[in-house]
Parts: sequence; C-alpha cells; structure tokens
Amino acid sequence: MERDLVELRIRDGDLADSGSWVYVWTLEGQVIYVGTTGLPPEVRTWLHLHDPDPDVGRVRARHPEIGSLDVIAFRLPESVPRPRVKIAVIDRLSALGLLSEHYVGDPPRHEPIGDEWSPLLLSITSRIERSGTG
Repeated sequence: MERDLVELRIRDGDLADSGSWVYVWTLEGQVIYVGTTGLPPEVRTWLHLHDPDPDVGRVRARHPEIGSLDVIAFRLPESVPRPRVKIAVIDRLSALGLLSEHYVGDPPRHEPIGDEWSPLLLSITSRIERSGTG
C-alpha cells in the first residue's frame, strides 16, 4: 500500500520536502501545547517525548507524567510564516477557552491577524474544537 511507504529526501545534507507545520497537543479536548516545525510532525513529536534536552523535549520535560495525548498537525503553505501562525493559533485557542490549565506553551499575545489567514486559522481551530467532542 502507498500509505505504508515513506520516502525521505536528503538534499544538500539536510532533510528536504518535509513541509511546514503547526501542531497542537491535546489532552481530553484541551490544548496543552502548540508548536511549529519544518520537520515531519512524527519526528518532532518523538523529539518532544524522548529528547533529554528540555528545550527540544519540551512536552515531556514539562509533563513527565505524560500518558495519553493526541497531536494534531496541520501542513502550512510555504509562504506562511510559522512563528506568526503559531501566535495566531494560540491567541484563537485562548479566546475559545481551549487552553488547558496544564498548558505549557507560549502565552497568548492577543495580536490581530490579517484577513488572509482567517480561513486557515478557522480550519485549524475548528478541527481542535471537534477533537474535544469525539
């Protein structure tokens, strides 16, 4: 099956074509962390859980008792700056009351976003809201 095949391309000594991602860690429908990465989300998730450096293994470092969580990752268009999307997602999730009391990520900044990002932001936050109901 095609979905059982993963091809990784290394170009100029680095991982290529892995995309740009924003990912959201949820616990019982509430958000405990929001991050962005240029790595495949599976790799970044593994690093969060297993890297002993607390700046890399952030989630495990802040939640050593970690048990069952879900990570939902969204591929971003290459033209969208990941740090800005992260701020917007955190702000929107905060406004919706979806940040957990166990949230360990960057604090909300309550910065305005451009209208061109509204559909992307709505898609991401709607999916996170649905994750808490199913």
